[in-house]
Amino acid sequence: MAETLAKKGRPRSEKSRKSILNATNKLLLQTSVQELSIEAIAKKAKVGKTTIYRWWPNKTAVVMDALASQPGMQTPLPTASSHTEAVVMQMDKLVRLVDSNNGKTIAQLFSEAQASETSLQIFKDNLLEPLMDALRYSIEEGQRIGEFRDDISSTMAADILCGPIFFRLMAHPEDLDENFRKAYSGEAIKMLYKKNAN
Repeated sequence: MAETLAKKGRPRSEKSRKSILNATNKLLLQTSVQELSIEAIAKKAKVGKTTIYRWWPNKTAVVMDALASQPGMQTPLPTASSHTEAVVMQMDKLVRLVDSNNGKTIAQLFSEAQASETSLQIFKDNLLEPLMDALRYSIEEGQRIGEFRDDISSTMAADILCGPIFFRLMAHPEDLDENFRKAYSGEAIKMLYKKNAN
């Protein structure tokens, strides 16, 4: 993700990059995305603001990279035995993500991105679309072999599956708990089955 967000230009120092991302993650433990500033990140990382702007277009891009750099964020899911299992694991991963310390940051990023087309595009390209692409692929493969109903588009199905998760994140984050995680995926996946199928 870092390479997709970074601007083209001078090769950046890996040490400076890590300092910037570490500083951003530490600051996010103490402040909101809205209150966070490039100036604060630069001061914490002991770099100049121009160094940050040389590699990232805005604060949203820095925060997205900082989230992606955290341990476990890029860990691939285990190989699923079926497309049903793949979809359930992907939804489970999403619930765990938004129920973690990063959930509040993601909600704040989404809110702030509404005021900037550039920020919204970064948010979509680097968080939403990778999640939705993986989910749509599993749905389409399940439809192809008859595991899932084929009278609904994969895009609509993915929206229906993920919509309640993001709604809770934005409106009722306290309800994104272990009980919801355990119950939701198993219930939601049923909408993909053909009538009278298990």
